[in-house]
Amino acid sequence: MDGFEVQSQLRDISPSTRVIVLTANDDPSLRAKVLKAEALAFLTKPCNYDEFLAIVQCALVSTGNNLMPRL
Repeated sequence: MDGFEVQSQLRDISPSTRVIVLTANDDPSLRAKVLKAEALAFLTKPCNYDEFLAIVQCALVSTGNNLMPRL
């Protein structure tokens, strides 16, 4: 199962689960595909640490979870 298949199954099982894709594959068609499938973000490796944390915080806020990511 690839990451997109995992994303699809997560969407079916738990629609409120936020998906952040982190990949070394900076393919524009892949980016469009996962974002169209409602991923919260598409990041490429190596990613900016501060950007990654901001996106994780956004995912937590959008699910109503008040947990803060640990450094």
